[in-house]
Amino acid sequence: MDNVSDILDPQCIILDLNARKKEEAIRELVGLFKDAGKISKVEECVASILEREKISTTGIGHGIAIPHRLIAGVNEIMMAVGRKGKGVAFDSIDNKPAHLIFLIIGPSGRHNEYLKILSKLSRLLSDRTFFEALMKVEDVNEVLSLIIEKESQYQPSV
Repeated sequence: MDNVSDILDPQCIILDLNARKKEEAIRELVGLFKDAGKISKVEECVASILEREKISTTGIGHGIAIPHRLIAGVNEIMMAVGRKGKGVAFDSIDNKPAHLIFLIIGPSGRHNEYLKILSKLSRLLSDRTFFEALMKVEDVNEVLSLIIEKESQYQPSV
């Protein structure tokens, strides 16, 4: 598992979040994992992520939030993506709403892989053109395609 695209299932992408606030967004994204059969304990997962948010916000600014947590009982590293045109109040460091939320969870003990994914995602999202493209897509599969395309630009040539 070397790429962000490896942990993203199109079933775990929502292009029009209902949420207006951080907890609602996290709950909605964790619900995608449950609906896709990836987790069973929604409340425990939500509580753990919110506990992490108390330490420091994962609203990194520029319309992006990356809530994340390693959680006992989770079987694999996975990501859900939510988009909200009007944005979600996420206590972001720039005090602006988050329009793209990338929720990453994984099993306890997989720190290295988890940190590698967080780092790669952050690098991808540092490109504003990429952010704008993600804001315009109309189909969940396009989100995955854009991520795969962007990742290929960072692959070392053989």
